[in-house]
Amino acid sequence: YRILVPDPNAQFWADLGVHWIKAELEGKGKPIAVVGCSDVVFQTPCEIDTAINEAIKNAIDEDSKKLYESWKARKSVLLNVLDRSKGSSDPDKVQILEVSTGTFGAILNIIQQYAEEGEDVLDSDAGMDIAISRAGKGLNTEYTVNIAPGKSQPVTAKHLKEVHNLVDHINKEFFRGDETKALNFIGQVAQVNIPRLGNKTPTAALTSRAAQVDPDVDADALAAAADLDEAEEAAPVTAAAAKTTTSPKTAPVVEETAVVLDDADLDDVLADLDNI
Repeated sequence: YRILVPDPNAQFWADLGVHWIKAELEGKGKPIAVVGCSDVVFQTPCEIDTAINEAIKNAIDEDSKKLYESWKARKSVLLNVLDRSKGSSDPDKVQILEVSTGTFGAILNIIQQYAEEGEDVLDSDAGMDIAISRAGKGLNTEYTVNIAPGKSQPVTAKHLKEVHNLVDHINKEFFRGDETKALNFIGQVAQVNIPRLGNKTPTAALTSRAAQVDPDVDADALAAAADLDEAEEAAPVTAAAAKTTTSPKTAPVVEETAVVLDDADLDDVLADLDNI
């Protein structure tokens, strides 16, 4: 493979961590959920990690514990490469190669060894292809990394232009919204409380009926009320002022006896009004 580095000043690989949530330890059935690990990929807290650790801590037996431990993130590394092996159908097609963390460590060692001798394995023109050999099967598989024999062909500008955005690829493939499904399954199987995926629930004050605006309320009146509230917040009443401030006294209500006028008195009142 030829590793492609479009920007020598930027990281040319991407760390990948994936939680394979299965119902059985040895089961070959379809996983319940396949979810990326945000801790490995983005270095941010991962709710799936938290739930798995809680499940392991509360496991009731060894079989359950082994199942929960199998849910931990499987780590690997993604690279942009050209497949220049003899069996490659398109050696000029930019592909994404996934390697184990151990294999990637061996690749970095090769790069470092040649750098100490003044040679850049990753250089577009003078760089070199690497050969990855595999021996064994399953958990006993071992990989060996060496510089490929023979002369390596240079990398063209077209190759570098066609490299994949590795982070976008990870987001598309492993952060597809299955986090809730994974958490619910972990909580159900392990019988543990699961963390919430971000607190996106509005507070009670914002969802109460009192916080909802009546469509019939005048908008100008609401704005005026808001200005009044701001003014009150800007000039709070101090404790001393509160002691010297008194509420206006309400005037006492005086009950008077009603005066009843007869017809003669009423005529006199009307006559007086005519003279005014």
